[in-house]
Amino acid sequence: MAATTAFSAAAAPGNRGLNIEEILVTAQKKEEGANSVPLAIATYTGEDLSALGVTDTRDLGRLLPGFFYADGGFNVPIYTLRGVGFNENSQTASATVGVYLDEFNLPFPVMSKGASLDLARVEVLKGPQGTLYGRNTTGGAVNYIANRPSDELEYGGEVSYSRFETWTSEAFVSGPLSEGLKARLAVRHIQSGDGWQRSRTRHPDSDAYNGDTGRNIGGQYEQFGYDTLGQVDKASARLLLDWAGAESWRLSMHLNGWRDRSEPQALQVIAIESQNATTGEAGLHPDVANYPVNDANTDDSRAADWPNNGMRFLLNDSFYSGGLRFDQTLTESVEMALLVSSGKFESDGSFIPQSGVDTVNTERNVFATSEFYNIELRFSGEPSDSLFWQFGFNYSEDDVQEFQRLHHDTVSIVFPVDSPDGDGEAGLDNRSGFGGNQVAEVAAVFAHGEWRFGRDWKLSGGLRYTDEVRDFNGCSQDVDVEDEPGADQDAPGARNEGTGLNNAFSGISALQAPAAGFAPGSAESGGCFTLDNESRRPQRFYGVLGEDNVSGRVALDWEFAADKLVYLALSRGYKSGSFPVINISDSVQYEPATQERLDAVELGSKLRLMDMVQLNSSVFDYRYRDKQLVTNFRDPVFGALPVLRNAPRSRVSGAELDLKITPAEGLFIALQASYLDTEVEEFVSGDSNGDEFDFAGKPFNYSPDWEYTLIAEYRLNVFDHYEVSLGADVSYRSETNASLEEDDRFFIDDYTVFNARLGFSSYTQPWQLQLWGRNITDEYYYNNVTNQLDTIGRYTAMPVVWGATLSYRN
Repeated sequence: MAATTAFSAAAAPGNRGLNIEEILVTAQKKEEGANSVPLAIATYTGEDLSALGVTDTRDLGRLLPGFFYADGGFNVPIYTLRGVGFNENSQTASATVGVYLDEFNLPFPVMSKGASLDLARVEVLKGPQGTLYGRNTTGGAVNYIANRPSDELEYGGEVSYSRFETWTSEAFVSGPLSEGLKARLAVRHIQSGDGWQRSRTRHPDSDAYNGDTGRNIGGQYEQFGYDTLGQVDKASARLLLDWAGAESWRLSMHLNGWRDRSEPQALQVIAIESQNATTGEAGLHPDVANYPVNDANTDDSRAADWPNNGMRFLLNDSFYSGGLRFDQTLTESVEMALLVSSGKFESDGSFIPQSGVDTVNTERNVFATSEFYNIELRFSGEPSDSLFWQFGFNYSEDDVQEFQRLHHDTVSIVFPVDSPDGDGEAGLDNRSGFGGNQVAEVAAVFAHGEWRFGRDWKLSGGLRYTDEVRDFNGCSQDVDVEDEPGADQDAPGARNEGTGLNNAFSGISALQAPAAGFAPGSAESGGCFTLDNESRRPQRFYGVLGEDNVSGRVALDWEFAADKLVYLALSRGYKSGSFPVINISDSVQYEPATQERLDAVELGSKLRLMDMVQLNSSVFDYRYRDKQLVTNFRDPVFGALPVLRNAPRSRVSGAELDLKITPAEGLFIALQASYLDTEVEEFVSGDSNGDEFDFAGKPFNYSPDWEYTLIAEYRLNVFDHYEVSLGADVSYRSETNASLEEDDRFFIDDYTVFNARLGFSSYTQPWQLQLWGRNITDEYYYNNVTNQLDTIGRYTAMPVVWGATLSYRN
């Protein structure tokens, strides 16, 4: 879809709210009208996002057909655009959809949580983005454009209250500090007093309520067996400075930060399946085998569960970044831009209820630190009205350290050994961990040019050469209950159980290493137990992946009349290779996926008709080489474990439509729709059980065929100086599957979501009151189905939420 117009919210009477209005975009790193760019772009203003309830990158899927968000389960979002995604949820995974803030890259998806604060607009670029943006991406790029500091004093804010005792407050102040120096500060805080999820076994309103609501045990956990989950506590802030010391140069600076202390979402379990490859169902702990799973046809989005033993599940995430941009006019027609940025994300023991049952089956602490810095220098020139050129250099470095501590007292692969109370205990171990350290260095040189020939025709194109080196080490390792990190988050009274995974793998090495021609190895307590695939000795894995590529794009466009454009574009993009950070018993699972390549052909149009209709459309065809996919490896002890592999050939084809109409004064209607046809053409790997499977002919996971969004708003003048607005939007997404083999257990059903809002504002005063409802029909839907060792469950969306927002802008 080439959605090049925005819904504007201007202040003057008769031009408030959603409207057809072309805006200037910077999709090609220069300011130009969106209808003149031969590229599929979806653009929304900051007012649009606020009115439509978008506060996070994850929410864009409600407005943007073709954009899909899935909860990866490890506190990492997975973004898919036009069927192009990457279902690997470690912190080190590079994304297929890049996220930028004022052209500064946020290299990992988790960093995008707080990017939507105080925005002028967001630009979503579809298709491979390799020639102009700092990172190669095969899916596209989301570029957030923040509101800039103003020439005069401005200030404002808004406050909202909604279901689950949720308060949202936001404020900004902007203006000059001294001659040539301007600043803007914006802050937001979201906090709720009630969790939206309910324990399936402990909440009184649950059909499986067992009467065990818990008891107060004091200490740091305060309560045993709390029965709701999902309280929100998020804060974000941004400071911008603009300094124009002379007409020829400008310096700008940004500081961004957010922190998240919310309760993470728990899984809604729909099936129990033993992970033990030897004992099967006999290896299930009684508490797991007898857990009252949810009916697969349930319509209760709030039902979920988490352990009932005093653990407190809470995120502890934070992110900050800073950047400087220096723009210099070198000559009358040549300009230079220098961008330097750095940032750090930290998850300091985020505790996630992974398994979705009321006992400790597989819960995890996440400890991750992701640091990056980036520098880009580029030059551009426009020697005549018919020529434009740009070239530059980009260098970035990412340093990621990640460790995940697993609590698995009752998981089938370590159970059972009889205990005096008859409930059993872990036979191998009740704690383990895995992690990795990865440093990626990326250097690139790029060039872009445009030539307008004749009156109506323009040819544009670009190339980028990228050289990248990834240095990685990691392993799975033995962990004791009392060991840091994460020991302080264990349940009161927790103790070590079983023989210890270090001893178990030392025993396996003693059996397998001699047969491979090596002396047996020994895994130390607290040390690595991953077996080297060749020597069968426990040790840390070390690997280096060096790759380079040339990406490019060429487009021919015909602007046959004012605001009427047809374009044909060919492009090639790459996504970086990667080492996975997953639970690994055999070093063969650490084999990296090499870079994937996507070749795209797109034919599109952007047509403004009679000043009341904007019609954008496109058809496209993508051809993949070496698409990166997460499948499974069958371990003889631990059953199906994830592994990252390349599919030799895959394809995507589709069509998109964006229609906006203002048929009468005050009335706005928008329809956006997309169709996708995806297929893996050649690929053999492991299915959900780790068994060899031929995926040829299967569609991509997380890629519904049909999606549409319909938005309508009507504004009416009342009482001379006031206005009433009535708006609604509906979005539909057809069925898809979370598994690549289309396993019925991982089916994601189609759904339709309705939202509505009623506004009241004054023409003479800068305030507005809005009453709103989201998912007003209380539709049951979910964005992911995942297998967490002994459980299969869903990440459901929130139920109906009603709220009110009062805003003020001066």
